[in-house]
Amino acid sequence: MAVHMAGAQTVARITVNTGAYARYNTPVSFALGKVNVNSLKGLVLYQLNNGSRQAVPVRVETGPAAITWQLAGEVKPGVTLQYELVKGKEETTLPDNERVTVEDDHRTLTVLAGNHPVLRYQYTVMEPPPGVDTAFRRSGFIHPAWTPGGKVLTNIQPKDHYHHYGIWNPWTDTEFEGETVDFWNLKKRSGTVRFSRFNSKTGGFNALQEHVVFKKNGTEKVAMNEEWDVDVYPYDGKTFMWDFTSRLQCATASPITLNQYRYGGGFAIRGNAEWNNENSAVLTSEGKTRKNADSTHARWLKIAGNLKDGLAGLLILSAPANFRAPQPVRVWPEKDQHGQVFGMFSPTKDYSWTLQPGKTYTQSYRVITFDKDLTAEQAEAYWNDFAHPPKVTGRLVK
Repeated sequence: MAVHMAGAQTVARITVNTGAYARYNTPVSFALGKVNVNSLKGLVLYQLNNGSRQAVPVRVETGPAAITWQLAGEVKPGVTLQYELVKGKEETTLPDNERVTVEDDHRTLTVLAGNHPVLRYQYTVMEPPPGVDTAFRRSGFIHPAWTPGGKVLTNIQPKDHYHHYGIWNPWTDTEFEGETVDFWNLKKRSGTVRFSRFNSKTGGFNALQEHVVFKKNGTEKVAMNEEWDVDVYPYDGKTFMWDFTSRLQCATASPITLNQYRYGGGFAIRGNAEWNNENSAVLTSEGKTRKNADSTHARWLKIAGNLKDGLAGLLILSAPANFRAPQPVRVWPEKDQHGQVFGMFSPTKDYSWTLQPGKTYTQSYRVITFDKDLTAEQAEAYWNDFAHPPKVTGRLVK
């Protein structure tokens, strides 16, 4: 990619060390500190190699200011890469066929990598099917999530569980101001989750969701605020990759306790309705399957199976910094629910978790979706890449 250097100014010098693990299209970021947003225009990132300079496509983040890019292809362990960030007249932005874009139809937000839809976020209220209790209405969930081949991985409002919503973050048994509140089983009418606003729609989205308590006196009160940060990476020709970060905060001066419960709560997925116990499989990092995975702990969870148009699957990686990691999983056994697929990282399956006012509680996951099955070794490599990212250092040049 040709870039004119006349009048260019060096902004930062950056080093990336791959560490002990091989890397493949690994996303990395470098913080730019407190800078004027207007100064982020015209940034060019070069990879330096034996005297040559290769421009690297970057994504510029404005809040907080940072640049994000991906290591090109496979990079061996123990390799050090040098970069220089320059402010010039042209930007090394991603080509159109690799760019991550967002389409808003005023009901949902669809994130695309190139021309391929990756996921859709429902931010307006989804009504239940006609004739079904209106208690099941809600917003703030992902459906569909797609594979690169366009296969749908998720399911919403199935007849056996109308309160299941694709990919969502439900909490079952909680205590708030002396009341027991269930934000998952909506039919109880004790609580729900609602989209509040978007903070960003760049490279994915950042949304604020409210966990609303239906008080016994007929009023409503927000007990928890939850920020969803969903960051989608360019399509690598084989898989989609996106990061999901949940940040929970108390919405009032009152704490809230997420009680220990056999279902718990956390990052959940209800699988495509075509999947059953004959055409799909679950595998965890510890080698557990649908026969024995439930209530065990795992670093990653893979769900894959055949649909009418071929194999589809997703790999969910749980960050080692998450609460009580490696976290327990909830996996429906083969004979449950007519063989339908449900999986969840459930941090409160074993322990209660009290959230205190003024603090932020972060849970991070990475999702890989695919049309060609991943081996356990590939899944482990993805987790190592996520859990032990390359070391990025550098300094701003004043």
